[in-house]
Amino acid sequence: MNFFRYKFLNKRVVSQYYHNFLDHIYPKSLEAQKLIKNGFCKLNLKFPIEKIDLKKYLNYNNLDFVSDRKKINFNDLKIIYKKLNNIGTFKIIKEYLGKDLLAYDNTILTLGTKKSRDGSWQPHHDSKGRRLKIYIWLNDINYNTHPLFYKKGSHRSIINWKNYSDTRFKNEGDFEKIYGDLGSIIIFDTHGIHSNFKETIEARSVIELTLESKGFLRRVNKKNFKTESLRLGYIKLNELIN
Repeated sequence: MNFFRYKFLNKRVVSQYYHNFLDHIYPKSLEAQKLIKNGFCKLNLKFPIEKIDLKKYLNYNNLDFVSDRKKINFNDLKIIYKKLNNIGTFKIIKEYLGKDLLAYDNTILTLGTKKSRDGSWQPHHDSKGRRLKIYIWLNDINYNTHPLFYKKGSHRSIINWKNYSDTRFKNEGDFEKIYGDLGSIIIFDTHGIHSNFKETIEARSVIELTLESKGFLRRVNKKNFKTESLRLGYIKLNELIN
């Protein structure tokens, strides 16, 4: 009896069942259907990389690190978000997340030449519930680099967890290996099991954007919006695309 009370009254559990149910109520685009089924999708259209001056963010002369992030300035962010909006990216994301979208992180992530099996460099999910990341690939395709590892469908199977160790996995077996080409746009749900041990030393970079929705049964809601905004530095999507 205690098991059932815990399982069905926990807010995270209720939220996941609720939004999994909504996935099948309204008609969705093909890309949103892929997100629902697999937890990730790769768009057919590519981002026009030439619109951003990447020189101020990328330095391949010194790559003696595991990973490095550089914050994208607001002017460049507006260019990136407007271009993504023009090619229909946020229409897909709103079908999956909802309309009241918040953006944060907004960095250029570069993987260097060091290997790692610690922290984020092990199979894990992000313990934030339903949330999406966009990767815009900044290199020509190279199968010797670290791909986006993703366990297909795992975003729907993880129901609950108690602490940090419950979100990390030693070996999750079969992963999809998702490689990008220059300008490729990859969207994935961070609630699914992703990443993996970094065993490659070939450098690569992506524009990394995080999107989450605010509202009923969401991690971000009216009660915690102010504190979470201060902590993470949310920007409302409409401020970036208008």
